[in-house]
Amino acid sequence: MVIKRAKTQGFCFGVAITVKKAEEAVASRESVTTLGHVVHNPQMVRSLEERGLHNAASVDEVDTGALFVRAHGLPTDVYEKATSKGLEIIDATCPMVTKIHVQAEKLKAEGYKIVVVGDAAHPEVKGTLSHVPGAWCISKPEDVDTLPRASRVGVVVQSTWSGTGFTEIVRRLSAKYYEVRAVNTICTDTHNRQSEAATLAEQVDVMVVVGGKTSANTKHLAELAQEHGARAYHIEGPDELRSEWFAGIEHAGLMSGASTPGWLVDRVEERMEVLSRRPA
Repeated sequence: MVIKRAKTQGFCFGVAITVKKAEEAVASRESVTTLGHVVHNPQMVRSLEERGLHNAASVDEVDTGALFVRAHGLPTDVYEKATSKGLEIIDATCPMVTKIHVQAEKLKAEGYKIVVVGDAAHPEVKGTLSHVPGAWCISKPEDVDTLPRASRVGVVVQSTWSGTGFTEIVRRLSAKYYEVRAVNTICTDTHNRQSEAATLAEQVDVMVVVGGKTSANTKHLAELAQEHGARAYHIEGPDELRSEWFAGIEHAGLMSGASTPGWLVDRVEERMEVLSRRPA
């Protein structure tokens, strides 16, 4: 069996920066707490917890030490509360997410009603919405029909959003409103991985996508692979692989989500090679 790996593998640069800062933080401080896991990868989460990184559900639970801000960023009121409590803030917000905040604030200052395209429950989107109070958040083209009247609309999008859906939403907004200014804030890494998932899926029979089960971008890669003709499996590690997946398969694809370390992808590939030689 030939294993074809996507060109874009391992951590995206934003996650790489966040993980490095987290490792440095726990190595140099006695108490470091994050609100939610730093990355959507159980192996890295476990590693950081073993080195002393704590996890809390709310800033209300953090009274001392440092508050580590993960790549998704945090709502502005959380920053304010952390500051009022005297916590040290270690900001590891992804530069691409910060760019969205800046673009949204700029559009609002210029008089545009802000539309944020994304999952309203996603931590990144919650943070973005806090920077532009009163913004509308939508997640699918049909949502445009429910929006109130406005003259000028400014649009930003969740960094890990599906490009196709964003394009259709902007088209519908342009048909409804007099002036629409859209800034495509989808991360380049996200765009590249999604393009590779579609292309690679057409060249293989089976696609293995490695990443945390809570990772939205990894889940979407598996969905794209399935849509483009490959039988897709979303796994977190090599132990989940099954030999029957590769029985009679000549070409298998392998790719990872943005929060998956490169060494884990290597281990999955090694296991795939072993299983492909076993009888089902």
